[in-house]
Amino acid sequence: MLISRQAELDSFVQKLQVATKNGAPLAFDTEFLSEKRYFARLCLVQVLAPIDGGVIEAAIDPFDLDLSALFALIADPNITKIVHSGSSDLQILWQSFGIEAKNVFDTQIAAAFLGYGHQIGYADMVRKITATNLSKTMQYTDWSARPLSDEQIEYALADVRYLPPVYAQLKGELERRNRLSWAITEFERGEKKAVRVMDDAESYKRLNPSGLTRKQLAVLREIAKVREEMARAADKPPSFIVPDLAVLQMARQQPKNLSDLRAIRGMPGIPDQNAKRLLDAVKVALESDPESWPAARSGERPDPRLESIVALLGVVATARATAQDVSRNYLAPRDALFDLANDWLKSHESNSTKNEETPEELAILQDWRGEILGRDLLELLNGNAVIALDKETGLPDLRANSS
Repeated sequence: MLISRQAELDSFVQKLQVATKNGAPLAFDTEFLSEKRYFARLCLVQVLAPIDGGVIEAAIDPFDLDLSALFALIADPNITKIVHSGSSDLQILWQSFGIEAKNVFDTQIAAAFLGYGHQIGYADMVRKITATNLSKTMQYTDWSARPLSDEQIEYALADVRYLPPVYAQLKGELERRNRLSWAITEFERGEKKAVRVMDDAESYKRLNPSGLTRKQLAVLREIAKVREEMARAADKPPSFIVPDLAVLQMARQQPKNLSDLRAIRGMPGIPDQNAKRLLDAVKVALESDPESWPAARSGERPDPRLESIVALLGVVATARATAQDVSRNYLAPRDALFDLANDWLKSHESNSTKNEETPEELAILQDWRGEILGRDLLELLNGNAVIALDKETGLPDLRANSS
């Protein structure tokens, strides 16, 4: 069913309220258009809830409709929301409507704790759990075009139709294996990440600014900040305002006037108003206190021991992920192992005697990761454990260092 009128939506939401009041979860998905825009445009909302032994479902055309009552259900912490790989959906709801989704059960995250692999796709998960093969013919459809065909509507509804049985299966498995609390920790982490606002002054870090001096980084930071502001005002991707390569080149050349600016590749056609703002940004950066400039990455060489330590930790992490039937990329991504090794080296060398304290804010030392891996890795780093092959599994694991 496609809902495109307010009265239809109001009636449908009333049914959802009844279903969820009786404890039913709410499955939802969104279709959006993000190409050539700064803010993604919501084009369709698919919603389903079990009720009276059956289900109620609808694809909602959000154009010109008041969605506040529906969004209130999504924000209600007393109602379980089921999504699959829902980070983009949650971000769009927050950025475009100020809706903070609560009590979200993400089936992709749940599956990572149960041996289904890292970031399993919705169609593959549905096939494995319900033995249903879903069509992929509409993966690249233009959801902003109207009218929507019956085929498009059916395809969209399939994205929520199988979420309740998948949810029931995964939740049951998590409970049987005492891993539901692990998954909930990650669900909540995803909810918080969705509403995190990136400071415009940090946007320069997305441009791979390696090799720049501190002065050039200061210019890059200011230009990237202004570009972000202009992109948001124009509702265009930042690279549509000024190409990334042009931004980096501006940081290197630090143009002083329009002629200098327009000589940079990709900049000849920039409007005068935008050009002036960019030149002002360069000037602000150059006149700023050098103490406020970002730390230079050029010339920095990582400690040569880090690679060896990370490789050693990775051996244990891979084996532990296999033994626990958890995605290795989810349990211990390389960045997390690098941060642990780097922090341990710094703390270890800060005193003449061995320092066994490592900042607990590292994700790999917290919650379920710390429980099944992180704290054991610290024991290895501190010399209290050694790597040995487990006789039963044949996998590398840790045992107490008896020496």
